[in-house]
Amino acid sequence: MARCFVGVMLPEDLKDDVIKIQQLVPHLPIDCKLVERENLHICLSFLGEVEDDKLDVLYKNLDRVCSKSGSLSVNVSGIKLIPSEKYVRVIVLDCFSKELENLGKDIEKELGGDAKPPHITLCRVKNIMDKNQTIEKIKGIKVDVGEFEISSVQVIKSHLEKTGPIYTVLYERKLL
Repeated sequence: MARCFVGVMLPEDLKDDVIKIQQLVPHLPIDCKLVERENLHICLSFLGEVEDDKLDVLYKNLDRVCSKSGSLSVNVSGIKLIPSEKYVRVIVLDCFSKELENLGKDIEKELGGDAKPPHITLCRVKNIMDKNQTIEKIKGIKVDVGEFEISSVQVIKSHLEKTGPIYTVLYERKLL
């Protein structure tokens, strides 16, 4: 059994830009866990526990879905609170691409899982000491990472450790 999701691991140059924004978060009046540099990604569909003998079928289904899609341009700009300002659990960067959003929906439809609008998680919030000040400061963070190309999609295994998850790419499908 493997805890898996379908997503896009970020290229190194984009990680540099995301880390610069992420470094602003510890200055907020919150207690949070930052996503490690090597784990920065866009999740297209969280699959949960997948039996090892089902992985080959999963890869074939992903191939079929992705065969309809070429490389995608994604614009990373804006910061968002999930699920809402009233109850902040995660701070993310918005990823704007109708094509990527549609690909996520197609993956969810054909492979299962849970697709959300594309985003890059900066941190998971444990506690907010001053919610109003935090939200005000977050809204003041200017984010415009810009565009980047997605040329492949990965099936990623998430192994949970006490220090956090360890991600391993199990399968990669190029977008033609």
